[in-house]
Amino acid sequence: MADFHVFEDTAAVTEAAARLFADLSHQALYERGRFTVALSGGSTPVPLFQRLTFSPWCSAIPWNRTLFFWGDDRAVGPEHEYSNYRMARVTLLDHVPVAEENVIRIRGELGAVEAAKAYKADLAEAFGPCGAPRFDLVIQGVGMDGHTASLFPGGPELEATSWVVPVSNASADPAVDRVTLSLPVFNRARTALFLATGTGKAPVVRDVVNDPAAMDRYPAARVEAEQTLWYVDENAFSLAKKG
Repeated sequence: MADFHVFEDTAAVTEAAARLFADLSHQALYERGRFTVALSGGSTPVPLFQRLTFSPWCSAIPWNRTLFFWGDDRAVGPEHEYSNYRMARVTLLDHVPVAEENVIRIRGELGAVEAAKAYKADLAEAFGPCGAPRFDLVIQGVGMDGHTASLFPGGPELEATSWVVPVSNASADPAVDRVTLSLPVFNRARTALFLATGTGKAPVVRDVVNDPAAMDRYPAARVEAEQTLWYVDENAFSLAKKG
């Protein structure tokens, strides 16, 4: 079951998420010798990525033992304006001491089908070929239609059992092919952290909180990791608290 934490505003959500990121990194380092995290795209995680590059978090995280992956990306090159990798690089990765070999991106320039195959091979190399990858942390956003990563309402990708799925013809903006991790991978994560801020997300947050049937409509509601956390601001939670 998801655990909701409500904060005053985006700044407070960001600070709490940065603290969680740091805490989980140290726990993973102690228990497994490395910290594996899958990043999200969109605009919501940008404040978090930027905050991690400043004190105290920039010096509190074991960057040299952190492996970065992506929950999804568009089938575009790494310098394209639509690239989730590019967004994370310019806001976070260019500003912290992460080794190039610890950044495992989705190679969208190959096209969605081939990029999905290549990413699955990269995951198998990093986590082993037996059993789905188990990330220490997956950072996730939620769209106003309830999608997360590139898992959209009603899409066939929701029933996929493969680790990585190519996505085409999705009703998404921008309308480009994509590559996404599947629900079985998200659900195997030790921690899934959803970030939702602003009144635009309020209807989805309300339904996920109050309606048991929300998982039938919203892919985000179907994410059930070992620990599933939603960090939301008061605006995003404004309808939920009214029931």
